[in-house]
Amino acid sequence: MSSKQYLKQVTSYMRSKEARGYVETELQQHITHSKEAWVNKGYSAEEAEQKAIAEMGSASQLGKSMDKIHRPKWDFWLIGAVLLLVAASFVPILTVDVSMKYGDGMTNYFIKRKIVHILVAIALIAFLMLIDYRKIQRFIVPIYGIAIALLLILVLMPNASINGMAMYIIGPIRIQAWVTLPLFLVAFAGFFMERKWKFWQFIGLFIIPLLLFMMLPNLAVAIFYSAVVSVLFAFSTFSNQQKRNVFLTIAGLTSVGIVYMVYAYKSILAPYQIERIRAFLHPEMYADTSGYLMLQLKTALAEAGWFGAETATYLPEAHTDYALVQLIQAYGFLAGILVIIVLLAIALRILWLIQTMPQSFGKLLVLAAVTLYSCQSVYSILMIFGLLPLAGIPLPFISYGVTPFLLNAFLIGLVLSVYRRKSYMGQRTFSA
Repeated sequence: MSSKQYLKQVTSYMRSKEARGYVETELQQHITHSKEAWVNKGYSAEEAEQKAIAEMGSASQLGKSMDKIHRPKWDFWLIGAVLLLVAASFVPILTVDVSMKYGDGMTNYFIKRKIVHILVAIALIAFLMLIDYRKIQRFIVPIYGIAIALLLILVLMPNASINGMAMYIIGPIRIQAWVTLPLFLVAFAGFFMERKWKFWQFIGLFIIPLLLFMMLPNLAVAIFYSAVVSVLFAFSTFSNQQKRNVFLTIAGLTSVGIVYMVYAYKSILAPYQIERIRAFLHPEMYADTSGYLMLQLKTALAEAGWFGAETATYLPEAHTDYALVQLIQAYGFLAGILVIIVLLAIALRILWLIQTMPQSFGKLLVLAAVTLYSCQSVYSILMIFGLLPLAGIPLPFISYGVTPFLLNAFLIGLVLSVYRRKSYMGQRTFSA
């Protein structure tokens, strides 16, 4: 039996087509090294090959063993937690009186659209799980270019604006700044894995999108983008000295910027921006304007109790940006705490998965995904309790809306795709 025939028998027991090429390459290397050792002992090439094959053992046993090791993995804990959040996301829609803003009969409309969002999200997650994420690495420059092009469209030629956010609407498709975050996430994960990029090039690649985000302006997206790139940089192959210098420089510039804004905010900020800051600090002084919504949130939470409020406080956008408050109003702080625990459990689960991964493109993808997911979750939770300014940050898988739902489905899909192939993550992409 030749080595090719032996390897064909071994891989025939493997159900994952994706892993067959990797295993075949790995086993062929073992056979080649063993064959060379036997040739050096005086055996002919044919005899050496047969002895090398014999050392590998039974093809069926080895094939079954390789199948068990390299079988595609499903993280049912993560999938289950996400499904719990998806189920909880119907509560704000079912309990809020949307007719006050949208008219009678709109609850069924939102439910139907929510179901469509879920089906599309499931399809996206399944698609990401099935494709080999490592093949994306070769397209990181075009992906970065597409993200920049989308931001330029939003800066130079938006054709709509909703709640102050620039958009470009083409039929049912709404392009906004949030859409670019997954693209930058993938691009920078690839950039930090390739050693061909120089340090000054990374600075340029980072600053260009940041400036465009600030020109929109969209401070929340700019902060989340910066957080993702910072985490990737911290886990990159740059030296500790370079990392320390960069973070010290950023900390220094940020401190100077904050001090300058504190003393010169009247000349920097527009009057409405100044009012929003003051309303965050003293909402009762702006009860009829900028502080109204924050006071409504406080009232809704104060009246909720452990098992829900007897009479719900009206909240604008209660099924979107403030879905968690609406859920707490309906079923109390006990339900709200359970949802927060599940949200945080998803982040902790992903962080635990990262501990099992070698340094690779996949590991950086997962790091970026959990960073973006966590930023949304933490900001949205702290925001509704009055600890951070109101910024319209959706709560992952709870808030209504196709863009945030698909964004977080993309993040979970990436994580599951990497986990599915974790047994051969550090290897180069192969052709099955």
